[in-house]
Amino acid sequence: MNSRQSPVNTQERFRVASYKLQVENQQCRCGKCGLSAIWRSIKSSLWVVALTLAVMLLIVGCSNTSGGIATFTPPAIQPKILVTVYISPTPNAEQQQAIAAANPPTATLAVIPTASATPYIGVFLGEVDNGADGGAIIPPALLGGATSNVPVTLALGPACPSQADVAFGTRWSENVDIATALGCPIEGAANLQGTLQIFERGVMYYSPTGEIWAISPIQSHYWYALNAPPVQQGDLVVPEGMMAPSQGFGAVWRGLPGVQDALGFAKTPEQGTKMVTQKFQNGVLLADGQSGQVFVLLSDGRAMGPY
Repeated sequence: MNSRQSPVNTQERFRVASYKLQVENQQCRCGKCGLSAIWRSIKSSLWVVALTLAVMLLIVGCSNTSGGIATFTPPAIQPKILVTVYISPTPNAEQQQAIAAANPPTATLAVIPTASATPYIGVFLGEVDNGADGGAIIPPALLGGATSNVPVTLALGPACPSQADVAFGTRWSENVDIATALGCPIEGAANLQGTLQIFERGVMYYSPTGEIWAISPIQSHYWYALNAPPVQQGDLVVPEGMMAPSQGFGAVWRGLPGVQDALGFAKTPEQGTKMVTQKFQNGVLLADGQSGQVFVLLSDGRAMGPY
């Protein structure tokens, strides 16, 4: 009985085998169906791409064969709108900087004329006498006459923002060392009705402001007093034909050391004269309006002139 199989078992095996075969066939068919679906999807995508390319080529071909010339249409001109900017009459620091940046200063070229020799026109006053007897700075014989009408020109100094007054002429500025030592003007010229007195070896000037200058051209030195010092008393032996100065001149002549020895005795009395003075960085220019002579008086005590 063990060697023989029953009909029931045989049929059961046949059904199992048949079921497995059906399952395998079904799985095979399902796989083929999936591949077919994928292939159909790919073919559809390719057709879409091909159709798109054909349409694009058709559009490009039509545009190239149209023969039209492209034209440029300029945009309409827009009107400009003017804006009025209000500037405050009292701008602050930031507004001042903006105004300065919007309005830069215009550089001005300085015209420097070529220096040339100028002939002396007018009354010849003579050179300073350096002889043993000591001549007068300004010849007394000419002081009683009219003021000399000597034409003058403006003294130029391109490095200075302001220049010397025309009353001083240009002879003094021809010496570059003197003009450089004097510097630039710091004030305008002052026209004064002053007083002068001529000495053996120099001259003294008095200004209505109380200032007194004692000038010794021989020594190239001068003394200055803002106001006259107290008068020094004492007896003097005055040479014949000479005189001792008095009042403010006498106080400076006696009171400031060195003035009496440098200037000597007075040769003329005091007399009025027109004066022009102008202060500079390192000294002052003094012009005798009656004789036309100019002195350069430096702050270190040096005196140059007369010119």
